[in-house]
Amino acid sequence: MIFVIVILICIVEIDLFAVNGLHTADQSSSLNYKYSESRKYLRPCYFTNWAQYRKDRGKFVPEDYVPGLCTHVFFAFGWMNENFTVRAYDPADLPNTWAGEGMYARVNKLKLIDPDLKTLLSFGGWTFGVRLFQQMAQTAENRARFITTAIAFVRQHNFDGIDIDWEYPKTEEDKTNYSLFIKEMRKAVEEEAFQTNRIPLLITAAVSAGESTIKNAYDIPEISQYFDFVLLMSYDFHGAWEPETGMNSPLFGRSSDEVWKQNLNIEFAAKYWIKNGMPLEKLVIGIPTYGRGWTLKDPINNNIGSPGSASKTTNYVGEAGVIAYYEICELLANGAERYWDDEQKVPYLVYGDQWFSYDDEESIRLKVEWIKYNGFGGAFVWTLDFDDFNGQCSNGNGVSYPLIGIIAEELSNVKIPNRVISIPGTIAPPIAPVTIKTTTECPVSSNLPEIPLEYCKRQPNGFYGHPSSCSYFVLCLNSKEFCINPYSLHTISIARKTPYMSKCSPELTQTTAVTRSTPPHVSRTAKKFVCKQDGFYPDEENCKRFYRCYAGIKYPFDCPNGLHFNAETLLCDHAHKTPCY
Repeated sequence: MIFVIVILICIVEIDLFAVNGLHTADQSSSLNYKYSESRKYLRPCYFTNWAQYRKDRGKFVPEDYVPGLCTHVFFAFGWMNENFTVRAYDPADLPNTWAGEGMYARVNKLKLIDPDLKTLLSFGGWTFGVRLFQQMAQTAENRARFITTAIAFVRQHNFDGIDIDWEYPKTEEDKTNYSLFIKEMRKAVEEEAFQTNRIPLLITAAVSAGESTIKNAYDIPEISQYFDFVLLMSYDFHGAWEPETGMNSPLFGRSSDEVWKQNLNIEFAAKYWIKNGMPLEKLVIGIPTYGRGWTLKDPINNNIGSPGSASKTTNYVGEAGVIAYYEICELLANGAERYWDDEQKVPYLVYGDQWFSYDDEESIRLKVEWIKYNGFGGAFVWTLDFDDFNGQCSNGNGVSYPLIGIIAEELSNVKIPNRVISIPGTIAPPIAPVTIKTTTECPVSSNLPEIPLEYCKRQPNGFYGHPSSCSYFVLCLNSKEFCINPYSLHTISIARKTPYMSKCSPELTQTTAVTRSTPPHVSRTAKKFVCKQDGFYPDEENCKRFYRCYAGIKYPFDCPNGLHFNAETLLCDHAHKTPCY
């Protein structure tokens, strides 16, 4: 009788999650829940270097990070040259006169306040495409060039690892070459660590959650040997590229869906990876802090599967069909109606003709419980900047990172403190921060020369010579004066300390670097400049003026007094050296 009771208790415990509507990834491979409670879970978070260019409360910089929030920060993205060497994507990532010490350094400084944190530089991403990855992986010589330069580059900038975000290998040749690429990278990383007596760099990859892509792209038993862990991109199962509403990141399938759609969920994707050879502890489940949206064809017909096109662009993210969690919470505060799909274990909301699938505190808690129950390696988020990182949600009680904080608390018992940060109503144009003083005069203690009161009141945004010093200059933004000492900035080799005044002797005046990351794709009219791609571009009618373009928005700046913008070298240079002269 006792033996029978014990068996019944065990059966009840095994079926606990099934009773609650939560399924194990695979009964044959799922771990004991109590054992998984004691595991050290991975909690990576992606940092995007373009979030710095958003306005107001959407602007995200490394200093917005909270210690303990993540175990790893992945910097998105590094880039690849046509010769398969690596480089930074945005000039603001590196030390220069625009970015000060640069985003790489600022992200890696987080390890000073969070000593257990590891940082990785991620190469690729969806917008990078597949061509260069395919060509690089085709030959041993090309692979070696990328691997060698990538290792040197991440070491130089103090990262702890390399993340490969190739979306996605397509052909059988790609599949073979991908395995060779990762195998050779592992070997090179181990050799470099031995030769330099350093801890080996981490090697990770973001991988697909689509069944056909997984099957065609990855030799899972082979690559699993060489990765420290992989990040399952278990989101974007549905989006505005489809003509009907659907869930961005459902935990489980929807029984009324067509058969092929029933596999578009986290449980199926994770199970598929494990069944095909990826160790449980190496598979990290992706959780989005953003939503996917549609504009309903008929607002009355607002169920899952209703016809629609991409949702309208939001105030901060500015991309049709995408919404940040902090924008979701404001819609809810303004009267949007939240619905819960109990089968897929995720919410959606309706606001007039706008329909959004997203994750919130309830759905993320369920996902984390499912991750722990099944013994996966942990959970990662895309991205830090889409969460309510500054605790500004109207109904959020000042809690910063409400979504990522749940992951930290539930997986690692890390409690993220509440904080409320006052975000000014008007933020300066999105240039990377430099060391400046936001007062109308430089403090006496800094020994910087005084700026006359209201010096910038009628000046357009831009750099100007200091009225009383050849060693300093003034940045005017929104009629406010910022005193800048260029000697204190970290600069690239082409930049020089510049006395930006026309009365300064010519032999002392040298050029100021302005760099860009992408070729120009700009349409112009006689009197109107229109941004079509990120970068720095000249004004056709004003020799000294140039523009910083981001997300279709132009930010005008003027070269310092006496200098013109050189469209060929992308420098503020002497007038006689510029094509505009």
